[in-house]
Amino acid sequence: MTVKSFFLSWGLIILSALFDSYAAFVVKWKFNQLGPFDTSSTGSVLNYLGKFIQSPFLATAVVTFCLAPGLWFFALNRVQLSVGYPTLVGFHLIFILIFGLLFLGEPLTQTKTVGLVFIFLSLFFLFKS
Repeated sequence: MTVKSFFLSWGLIILSALFDSYAAFVVKWKFNQLGPFDTSSTGSVLNYLGKFIQSPFLATAVVTFCLAPGLWFFALNRVQLSVGYPTLVGFHLIFILIFGLLFLGEPLTQTKTVGLVFIFLSLFFLFKS
């Protein structure tokens, strides 16, 4: 497999997972900054949403969220669905875990560690097929 072929298949899958995970991280990070959603009135909801959309990071999240499916579709042209989709989901889970640990202060529990080991094992066997 050439570098170009690798990038146009597995590289795009990994990049798609990274883009989608980044978008989810930015939304969660902004929600953490703003605090709980106040639903007591329409005005408070609109005020909350107004503060939410003012984040410049949100624009980057929207762009990466919109690009992710396109990258995935291009990669799908070169890989089997039964291998590519689990790979996409596996990398998505890994990236979300990393963002949560490094930037949101989420704990790394034994259960998450075991799950991560299973994800890596799954990816190993998928790449072998």
